[in-house]
Amino acid sequence: MTTYTGVVRRLLLSSSPDNRAIERLQLSFYLADPYLHSIGHAVGNVMERGSTKSLQFTIWADTHHPSYEHCVLLGQRFMSFFQACPSAFRWLTGLILQNLTSGDTDISKILNTCTKLEFLSLTYCDSVIDPVTGDDVVLTIDVPRSALVALEITTCGYAGVDLIQAPKLQRLVCANWIGVNPPLRFGNVPRLHSITLRHAALHWQRPFLLSHCLSNTTSLSIMYLNFADQMIWIEPEDPKHLSPIFSHLRDVYLYNIFYECDLNWTMFVLEAAPSLSNFYLKLSRHPCERSRCEDSAMKVNVPWDQASPDFKHQWLSLLEIVGFVVDEKLTKYIRLVIELAMGLKRIRLLDQEPCARCNAMNNGQPPSPTRRRFPAEEEKNVIRQQLVDGLSSPVEISIG
Repeated sequence: MTTYTGVVRRLLLSSSPDNRAIERLQLSFYLADPYLHSIGHAVGNVMERGSTKSLQFTIWADTHHPSYEHCVLLGQRFMSFFQACPSAFRWLTGLILQNLTSGDTDISKILNTCTKLEFLSLTYCDSVIDPVTGDDVVLTIDVPRSALVALEITTCGYAGVDLIQAPKLQRLVCANWIGVNPPLRFGNVPRLHSITLRHAALHWQRPFLLSHCLSNTTSLSIMYLNFADQMIWIEPEDPKHLSPIFSHLRDVYLYNIFYECDLNWTMFVLEAAPSLSNFYLKLSRHPCERSRCEDSAMKVNVPWDQASPDFKHQWLSLLEIVGFVVDEKLTKYIRLVIELAMGLKRIRLLDQEPCARCNAMNNGQPPSPTRRRFPAEEEKNVIRQQLVDGLSSPVEISIG
């Protein structure tokens, strides 16, 4: 860090008013004393000139796999840096933090102080455990004057995330949570249009209703749900409950659905989103159990038999399935979508991407002839015919 700090200071000093201005500044450094204040003051001096439009800090822990106690120390060290260098943080537009254990109000304090902050990423972060109950703390974000546009929370130790007020927030990513479901609660987030949830369900987490999790969001246009080959952690529900939330939804990604799971449950999403244009599914066949751990929830099938008998979708244009194989179950599902989607123009059926761990389990041998597989070239025309046989759809079907 000594060499890095010296280089940063020389670089920033060279950007004097008489030299070429720095329009965008991105710095990545370890959260290590005694260098932080030196970096912060040098950055602050440059930012006060007003010619730099974008400033981003990426801040790492100063050790690999820090203990909880060390993460608490890092959190305290960061807040000391934050308070000592107001000129730098006043102009901050992006902040990426890792391995910090902060006070329960520190994140809101950062967002309320950094009035230009548009992007915040938290990875392996949490709050100090409640000293009375010993429980994890809910991350509360109540920032009515914040400029925050994008928020990413990945593998953090919060009991949940409560977005009370974030009026400019547009994109949200939440992955690998440890608390009970649902992981999020929404208050005033009127501009939220893209949400990504990625998670391998744990045994203490029960499936939840999207209508409960996403209540108060009415501007979503993109939804990406990744189940990481494990239990489906959402519960199908009456589409009427989701229609106000999904009224503007255009693109839905349901990724890494374990292959043995029936797919008919996905129809409740289609029915609840009348404006949906693109529907992306990714099926996962991984004998290597790449995402499984000792705390993983048991994988169970998701039943669904509540489709409205008169339902037709008018706007769906594209159905894409990654992980397609020659299988009667998939054929029936695709035919069902063709029947219900009156304006369907294209179906793309793609093979699963290779997995080195699965291949190693096979010792490099070719798959068994009886194993589910992607269709050979000479089978593709037959499969196309099977998918539209008896239906009057002009849909274009591409395989591979």
